[in-house]
Amino acid sequence: LQTLYLAKSVNGYATQNCHLKDGDDSNVCPPAPDLSLENHVHLSIRSSLHNLQTHYLDSVLVHNFRAKLQPYEETLRVWRVLENYVDQGVIRHLGIVSVHDKDYLTKLHKDARIKPSIIQNRFHSNRGYDIKLRPVMFEELGIKADQLFWILTGSSGGKVRNNDLVRGIAEKKGVSPQVLLYSFTMELGGTPLIGTKRVDHMEEDVNALVTHKLKWEREDLVAMASVINKDLIQ
Repeated sequence: LQTLYLAKSVNGYATQNCHLKDGDDSNVCPPAPDLSLENHVHLSIRSSLHNLQTHYLDSVLVHNFRAKLQPYEETLRVWRVLENYVDQGVIRHLGIVSVHDKDYLTKLHKDARIKPSIIQNRFHSNRGYDIKLRPVMFEELGIKADQLFWILTGSSGGKVRNNDLVRGIAEKKGVSPQVLLYSFTMELGGTPLIGTKRVDHMEEDVNALVTHKLKWEREDLVAMASVINKDLIQ
């Protein structure tokens, strides 16, 4: 996974993964401020391939830093370059991060030749938990990969952490409230991004979410939604 960031100071897309050191000054990071958007993208892809020692990238996501939407025309310029890499087989999937605006996403989907297949958004009350956006993604645009972050550390995690109702459902299903929340987001159609560094936590997550996927009754889904946002379950 490669993420392209918009660097405001240079008005261009910079890369997280630019660490080439082969004696070529053009490889020094951060990239020179006079590079075009297009060349920022080329440098980012080149550095990722080098650092990962691979000839292709499974996915590349264009990142809106701190959920502030970048000018659409700049995003589209970057997208055009990435589409060419998809044509060459260098990139397999394209996506975008922190887009909670239905019109922005719909326009990108309409204008893009290679459609976005991954949306990565924060699961948070200040973005309305994407309640209105999710049906557009799934039903109108056919985007299936709804990757969610800030699940435990954001507002939803705070609401369920010490809630008696949530604790009761978790105990009934034999999991922790944290795993229950991850599972709940999957019932919404999301894919939780789990950032734990502990092996035991990851094993618990995989067991409950993948190996022996939790089964939900509607009454429990409604109860869980009532704690976070009742409109999450219609």
